[in-house]
Amino acid sequence: MSSSSIATVEDIKKKYLFYSDIFIITVGLISNLSLILIFVTLRPFRGKQCAFFLTVESISNIGLLLSNYPSFIYRDITGKDPENITVVWCKLQSSLSQIFGLCSLFTICFLSFDQFMSTNPRPHWRQMSTLKLARRLTFFNVCFVVLHSILFLIFTEIIKGQGCTLYNPILYSYFTFFYYPILSSAIPLLVTVTFSLLAYRNVRRIVRRQIAVVRRRLDHQLTAMVLARVFNIVLLGLPFIIFSLYQVNFSTTQNNQLEVAIVSLASSIVSSLIYLNFSVR
Repeated sequence: MSSSSIATVEDIKKKYLFYSDIFIITVGLISNLSLILIFVTLRPFRGKQCAFFLTVESISNIGLLLSNYPSFIYRDITGKDPENITVVWCKLQSSLSQIFGLCSLFTICFLSFDQFMSTNPRPHWRQMSTLKLARRLTFFNVCFVVLHSILFLIFTEIIKGQGCTLYNPILYSYFTFFYYPILSSAIPLLVTVTFSLLAYRNVRRIVRRQIAVVRRRLDHQLTAMVLARVFNIVLLGLPFIIFSLYQVNFSTTQNNQLEVAIVSLASSIVSSLIYLNFSVR
């Protein structure tokens, strides 16, 4: 009975990964490319910091999807993971995933902060929100994630029995206890939720200020887009944080193969939800 249950769980995992991978990369490419096209072609969004940040995020999302999902789909079809075949691709895919993933998440943080400033009732704060500042923040963002990715290029190797992973125990602890649950999950969630709610409060006060109707509608529209984006992060990111905390505090017994299979299925589901966050716009 145990062997049959394990086989069933593994079969569910394989089918889920295949169909979810196809869905995520298809929807992700269409939605992100459409969003870039909208912000580039429509005049009301030109020169707007919010549109600039959303465009940068869409480009990062496309880079993340293209650097991961061709390998994922190849793995689903052939059963062989390219990451575990060649060291070059192992290092390259790990670093590119980190670059595009972190860049996208930090861009959303900057986006929510900028929207808070641009809708602030204090003129000084609104004056600070400029396209020049948005470009500087993006430049800082790109520099940071590229420098951070060097750790992947240096310390990622193919280890027998584990596949493509970090071989340095100190860095492994850093990524397990800080990078995944905090730097790339908890901090972006906290920052985006906080500043988005503050921006929403500012927008509700705009009615009391003497502002043109067109500007008022545009601020409402952009803030609504930011809030929708933050809602996606919260909805799709919380399962990953909760599962990461579970893995840190509860170790899986390797002798219980059914438990290992169930945890592996759960890991695949929460990982696909994280990637869905970069796909659905």
